[in-house]
Amino acid sequence: MMTRTVKIGGGLVLLGCLVVAGIVWQRPADSLPRQFLAKLTGIRRAPDETGAPTYHVEIVRGQTDTIRFSRESYEKLQIRTVDVKPAPPPEPLRLPGSLQFDPDRLIKVHSRFTGELIRIGDARAEGSQRRLRYGDRVEKDDLLAVVWSKEIGEKKSELVDAFSKLEADRRTLKALESAAKGAVAELRIVEAKRNVDADWIALSKAERTLRSWRLTESEIQAVYQEAEDVRKGETNPSNDKSWAELEIRAPISGLIVQKDFNEGAMIDPDDDLFKIADVTQLRVVASVYEEDLPMLRQLPAGHRNWLVDLKSDPHDPPVPGTFDLIGTVIDPKVHTGVVLGWIDNRQTNHAAGQFITATVELTADPTLVVIPAVALIEEGDASYVFVETNAERLEFTRRKVQVTRRGRQTVFVCGDQAAADRGCNGQSLTVGERILTTMALELSAELEAAKARSPEDP
Repeated sequence: MMTRTVKIGGGLVLLGCLVVAGIVWQRPADSLPRQFLAKLTGIRRAPDETGAPTYHVEIVRGQTDTIRFSRESYEKLQIRTVDVKPAPPPEPLRLPGSLQFDPDRLIKVHSRFTGELIRIGDARAEGSQRRLRYGDRVEKDDLLAVVWSKEIGEKKSELVDAFSKLEADRRTLKALESAAKGAVAELRIVEAKRNVDADWIALSKAERTLRSWRLTESEIQAVYQEAEDVRKGETNPSNDKSWAELEIRAPISGLIVQKDFNEGAMIDPDDDLFKIADVTQLRVVASVYEEDLPMLRQLPAGHRNWLVDLKSDPHDPPVPGTFDLIGTVIDPKVHTGVVLGWIDNRQTNHAAGQFITATVELTADPTLVVIPAVALIEEGDASYVFVETNAERLEFTRRKVQVTRRGRQTVFVCGDQAAADRGCNGQSLTVGERILTTMALELSAELEAAKARSPEDP
């Protein structure tokens, strides 16, 4: 096949085309596949008439943006390729935060009635007798305090009164029913039965009220015993001392983390007498920048783990924990969200309020691949790479790619598994494909220049 060759010197305008220095453009006489010759200084071969060495890189007919190297040009230009690799995991997120009591394990202890705090419970301290105080450990149902309340005394008295009245009305009914027939009017018997029923209702009401106030079974039985003693005409002085007392017991096992009242204080139901916390598990509250939130949300539920490092002890090994709640509200001042998690504290060697750093290992995004930055060709808003499409014929096709993130030496682009919502629209790379890493910019520029020339140019 005959060809016509035009040699173009540096910076010259020939036939209406301005080209870069050292380019020799060749085109077949029949205007079939175009060729261009690229020259790089420093690479030696037999020079042409002007003394400039040239190397052939051919545009392949019928394939969009595809070039073919001669074997000699490929070797002399020292063309290098690399494999497209899966995107590595991002750098771990390091989130500042602090430890707090778990709200689900923190109980506020109240008195159900207004009254006087007459006694604080005893501590479980070995070898000492003292009242409970801040920091003491209590077990469930331990006595915390005793409150003297007239409401308790009144309700207990109502139960005694109902019990006593019931016994009297039952005896009356029994006497009426045992009388000779016709000696007692039927109406009186009916009224006596009605009185017994009313007494049962009053007794049940008084008992249920005491149960609703969380009096124990033994305390209620003590009230019945008092009523029985009254019926027999007996008295128990010990009942008089504890008649209006309400015992307040620990609802859970844990540490007393707040104690606001002492003996002799007048209290209301709204007052927090104690706060008891189960510190075997602490809540971690960490801050995360809003741009890092999507990476956390993409983690599967089974992989939401972190390592919590205490700032107060740099030599302490990190404590493993989990997080499962990522906040949906961003602080407008610092643009951070909140991540909530938990760590095990059964050894009780961590304290609420401590500053921590939570490290989250992120998983790699399977929809992304990574390539060297030198392989990327930037042309306006578009990005391209040369992909090896035929290794035997040394053919490379320029392919448009979608860049998602950039580093100093690597670039993350959409892989073949990328979702449509990333905007990839099929412009992706596959792991294992080989891409050009040398002369990518120069080759792309010459490819555009060659495509811009009209076939009719001599």
